[in-house]
Amino acid sequence: MKKIFLLLLLLISCLKLDNSNPIVPNYNIIANLVSGNDTQYIFFDKTYKPYEEHRYGLEGAKIFVYNNNVNYEFNYPKLIDTINYYYSPFNPSPNDSFYLKVITPTNETLFSKTYIPGSFEIIQPTDNETIIIPSNKLIIWTRSSNAYIYKINVYKHLRDSTRRFEIPYLSSDTFSDLFKYPYFFPDSGLWTITVMAINEPLYYYLNIGKGNIDNAVGVFGGVVLRKVRVYVK
Repeated sequence: MKKIFLLLLLLISCLKLDNSNPIVPNYNIIANLVSGNDTQYIFFDKTYKPYEEHRYGLEGAKIFVYNNNVNYEFNYPKLIDTINYYYSPFNPSPNDSFYLKVITPTNETLFSKTYIPGSFEIIQPTDNETIIIPSNKLIIWTRSSNAYIYKINVYKHLRDSTRRFEIPYLSSDTFSDLFKYPYFFPDSGLWTITVMAINEPLYYYLNIGKGNIDNAVGVFGGVVLRKVRVYVK
C-alpha cells in the first residue's frame, strides 16, 4: 500500500505550468507532505526541452524539510514505477508547518513553505464493514481544520497487486454518496477507501497549475490521509 499511497499523494505526477509566469524555471518539484504516511517522497527533476529525453528524476540535489523543531534531509533514490524520488522516513503531524529547501545540482537554492491540515477521522463505514452495492449508506468523516478541500479514492485489493481508481471527486462537504454508484465498485471483494484533506497550495496547483515554490515549477503541499477497508458485495 505504500506504493499506492505515494502515487496518491502525488495525485498527479504531471507537471503544470503557471501561465502567468512567462519564464520557465530550470527545475520541477512535487513535494507533498502526507500525515498518515511513515515515509515522505519528493520528486525533483530539471525542466526538459521538447527534444530532450526525460529522466524521471534527477540526482545531485540536497533536499531538506524543516521547522523550528525538526530538520529532515532526503535521500536518493527510491525507484517507484520507473520514477526516482527523494525520500525521508518521517510522518508529519497534523496542524504543523514546514519549510522546504532544495540546493540544486547547479547550486541554486529553492524555497517554499506549507502547512498540514488538521486531523480528522472517518466515521462511517467502519473498518471491515460489508457494503452491498448500490447502497444509500454515506461515507462520512469529521471536518479537518485548515483543509481547503477533500479528495476520495477507492482501491480494489487483488492477490498480487492493487487496482487503483483515481476518482475526480473533490468536495468541501464531509460526506460522499459513492456507494450509490456501482461504477466505482465494479466487482466484489476487499476495497480500501481513502479520504484526503488537502491544503490550499496543493488544491490550486492541481486545478490551475499555480505553484508555490520560488524559482521552480511545482508545489509544496500538505495532506492528511485517512483510510477504511470495506467488503463490497
